[in-house]
Amino acid sequence: MEKVLKKVDELHEYYVNLLKDMVSIATVVPPGENYKEFVEYGKEVLKDLGMEVSVVEVPKDYLAKHIPEMKDNPRYILLGRLKGDGKTTLHFNGHYDVVPPGAGWRTDPFKPVIVNGKLYGRGASDMKGGIVSILTAIKALVESGIEISGTLEVSMTPDEEIGGMCGANYMLEAELTKPDYCIIAEPSGYDRVWIGHKGSLWGEIVVYGKTAHASTPWLGVNAFEKMVKLANKLIEQLKPKVESKVTKYETDAPEGKRATIVLGSIVKGGVKINVVPDKVIFQFDRRVLPEEDFENVIKEVEEVIEEAKKEDPELKAEFKVLFEAKPAAISPQSKLALAMKEAVREVIGREPRLTLSTGFLDARFFVEKGIETLTYGPGDLSQAHVANEYIELSKIPLVSKAYILSIMKLLK
Repeated sequence: MEKVLKKVDELHEYYVNLLKDMVSIATVVPPGENYKEFVEYGKEVLKDLGMEVSVVEVPKDYLAKHIPEMKDNPRYILLGRLKGDGKTTLHFNGHYDVVPPGAGWRTDPFKPVIVNGKLYGRGASDMKGGIVSILTAIKALVESGIEISGTLEVSMTPDEEIGGMCGANYMLEAELTKPDYCIIAEPSGYDRVWIGHKGSLWGEIVVYGKTAHASTPWLGVNAFEKMVKLANKLIEQLKPKVESKVTKYETDAPEGKRATIVLGSIVKGGVKINVVPDKVIFQFDRRVLPEEDFENVIKEVEEVIEEAKKEDPELKAEFKVLFEAKPAAISPQSKLALAMKEAVREVIGREPRLTLSTGFLDARFFVEKGIETLTYGPGDLSQAHVANEYIELSKIPLVSKAYILSIMKLLK
């Protein structure tokens, strides 16, 4: 075992250059740029590791159904397999898409630079650094001649940053893989394992009024005033109810144990300063605990709106769900969680925290298919989506070693 772990340290140049290459490919979503270039690069990397490799293009009609505004930008699933004796399959997943770089960068976000042991570039932490940790672990195993009992899989999927429907979700819906276990290399931090995540409900409420000239407001119905009353009711009645719900799972911050709702994340309305507004729209983000019933979460919103309508017969309001991501979690006593916990402890010398991520992840698609899944990667969540994103290069081999030990525990 010492031989393969030492091999990881010898691969410093390999993983640094690999990460530089991957960050240099600007796989920005929306709309989904340079996906083919990344997959072609990744395919060759997997082939060099001796893996059986397949590239699957997501059907255009599937794109049209789930992301119609981006249906002309192809999506690809990259899958590699290393088969050994045994029936158990352990799958590693990483998403290769990144969010737009935005402003505030001191360097070009797609020309990675290394300063004081940190590699800067969009996607370094979230989550191309995680993909590199996976590949480094497999290269160390292969070059050390370690035999596994079972199948080792790696997938690189798109679109996690816009919900994952045409990425990991499609891969599993199309049954391109049916693993027993899955480890996702999202930026949990090298000393923390996410055994699940909260879900999310994004909703929109449209409040209608009646236009009139602002000099004769009595001839109209002010949609803004109606919206304010409804929003106050949601704040006073629904928000305390939501925040009274507490998960049994540990979270990174103690405040994260509660369900949350952010009202008014986007507010739009009115057409002109001297016109009584006839329509006001406001949106909200509701974070859902694994213990909650998702349908009941929707029902709670609907009930407050219906009650408000009874109190004010003049109120006209419509509610619709914009997006939903189900929560997902596995037991901290599950075989996968215990194996990873022990592996990380052996590498860093202390037990990692097993927590629930407050943000939703592609893990939900695997868990919904009955696949034991957790998230562990070298990046730091504080670096996700920020200007001057970086990853500490020293964390990549630590995570690779934990992956190797978990592979040995699960594929003995």
